[in-house]
Amino acid sequence: MRRGSVLWIVLLAGIGMGAAQAPRITRIEFRPAPEDEGGGVLIALLGNGECTYTMDFGDGRTERRTAILPDEMRHAYEADSEYSVVATPEAPCDGTARARLDIRAVRRGIWKVTVVPGPSTEVPEILATVEGRGACAVLVDFGDGTEQRLEGTLPLKVAHPYEKEGGYALHAAAEAPCRGEVRLQIDVRR
Repeated sequence: MRRGSVLWIVLLAGIGMGAAQAPRITRIEFRPAPEDEGGGVLIALLGNGECTYTMDFGDGRTERRTAILPDEMRHAYEADSEYSVVATPEAPCDGTARARLDIRAVRRGIWKVTVVPGPSTEVPEILATVEGRGACAVLVDFGDGTEQRLEGTLPLKVAHPYEKEGGYALHAAAEAPCRGEVRLQIDVRR
């Protein structure tokens, strides 16, 4: 009777181990690194499991890394160039990821939006600050069907009340000749 129980436990453990996903790289994502943290580009390598891979930054530099995915790294690029970024895994990890990165200096435009609770105690409200450089016109979509055009020298601030609490997708886009757009998921509470 004992021998059958041990065999049953071993079989269950074997079934559970077979259900695990094989380590795999799925894609590369980019976002600007904050200037106060050294600037450059934050590169996120998405996937699952532990992988050893070589990251070719597309500018003549490479780096071999071992990490549990997702993995994030910072890299400094020269402005006004296009780069082909490739992550190539070593076995048993699978899935090569490729992406094009076009770096252009923002001489006039937006690069960040910060949101804090607004001063109103009557309704849920936010105070958004659109950060960047230069004098620009920026269209802000607050995610509740309301849009507002801001114009002036960046940074620009705007308060916006919401009819009800909840999650909203805020989107700010600079109008030409300025550049840049920012999407931000916000959770509005009173």
